Amino acid sequence: MAGPTDDEREAPLDPAIARVQARLRTMMLIAAGTLGVGLIAVFVAIAFRVARSGDDAPPAGTPFQTLIEVVTPGTIVGTDVDADRLSLTIDGPEGKVIEIHHLPSGKLVGRAVLLAK
Repeated sequence: MAGPTDDEREAPLDPAIARVQARLRTMMLIAAGTLGVGLIAVFVAIAFRVARSGDDAPPAGTPFQTLIEVVTPGTIVGTDVDADRLSLTIDGPEGKVIEIHHLPSGKLVGRAVLLAK
């Protein structure tokens, strides 16, 4: 059996090249670890969203019915609902007014007058 030829034998690496290879190997391990942690975080987030997807059911009990008294005189030009809050945009004598009401109780939570300069 013939031994390895000169082309098949590797020459010893220069110490500078060996340091660069070691640094590159370390950086590749750090990059692979970061990628692995990121992928695990994405899969955990997806699993969390899938597990919580059934929680969007309406609350148990009888539906509420409320009467909301609009404090500002004028024309309602916009409405918006966020969770248990109702926002009314009213074009009144003082200008544009935003009233925020608590839906289940119908109480006024806040009022803002919009002034143009």
